[in-house]
Amino acid sequence: MTPPPSARGPVLEVRGLVTRFHTREGIVHAVSGISYALAAGGALAIVGESGCGKSVGALSLMGLVPRPGRVEAGEVLLGGRDVLRLSEPALRDVRGREIAMVFQDPMTSLNPVLSVGYQLTEGLRRHLRMPAREARERAVELLRLVGIPNADERLSDHPHQFSGGQRQRIVIAMALACRPSVLIADEPTTALDVTIQAQIVALVKDLQAKLGMAILWITHDLALVAGLVDRVAVMYAGAFVEEAPVGELFRDPRHPYTVGLLRSLPSANASDGVARRRLAAIEGRPPDLLEPARGCAFAARCALAQSRCRDEAPGLLPVGPAHASACWRWPEVGRDLVAPPAGDAP
Repeated sequence: MTPPPSARGPVLEVRGLVTRFHTREGIVHAVSGISYALAAGGALAIVGESGCGKSVGALSLMGLVPRPGRVEAGEVLLGGRDVLRLSEPALRDVRGREIAMVFQDPMTSLNPVLSVGYQLTEGLRRHLRMPAREARERAVELLRLVGIPNADERLSDHPHQFSGGQRQRIVIAMALACRPSVLIADEPTTALDVTIQAQIVALVKDLQAKLGMAILWITHDLALVAGLVDRVAVMYAGAFVEEAPVGELFRDPRHPYTVGLLRSLPSANASDGVARRRLAAIEGRPPDLLEPARGCAFAARCALAQSRCRDEAPGLLPVGPAHASACWRWPEVGRDLVAPPAGDAP
């Protein structure tokens, strides 16, 4: 289920994306038919635990899935053009120019032997054919835009001469260099402390407002995206299990896995009762993606699972005007689904 497109239509539309890894042990079903749309200026978060397929899905959009993985089905429409059908040279023209990505660890995104000035101007010279002097001036503007002090003096510095937070800001500046219409942020705050995390989130939100780009935010942290995105898609075992406007997802979750994620969040607000109980864990283990479940992938860990759940996968079912859940028993799901045992609360 996807939100209704804007009058101009979505700037990015993903339809039935399937990505698999063909290994010696068997076929890993990493992404299994996800679909969503992003309007210009919109923001969508894809949330789920490690190994659920979030990052593979993002890499699939840009043709960057490492071997032995490959996209086997679906469409990725960027400005109405299916980028999955483009040749590698044509894809290189799209990456950085129309769609850009900010990766988790800035130290693996930046080349340690090249100055940040060279790395910032490379895309400008490659995609926009800027002369060297103009590209340098634009690089200085970008560093100032992301809050790097003494920007003109620091272009000749190398990545190791910057702090972790500054390196992530530089990676964001590189992604924004050619003013792409879509920015993918793949857990860009994971390697940072909480203070720097808050600064990076505020920076991205501010840049989105200024530049009007669409943002796809990939994360395992629901709390992080509460004030950042318009919609949230919860991912489990390679597929979306719930999609809703961010406020509605927090207020009225309709999938047991979403409830489990929400109940694992700490809270400083004692008035909602959350701070007075222990955090609830989701029991069990994620399924083996080498052997996809016949029915609901979450059934083995679900308090509401019944025989139909184990035998038949529901797909995303509409539960509201802009809300969908992949759960046969969604009317019975609520925030108290996995209530802690009696006596947990002091």
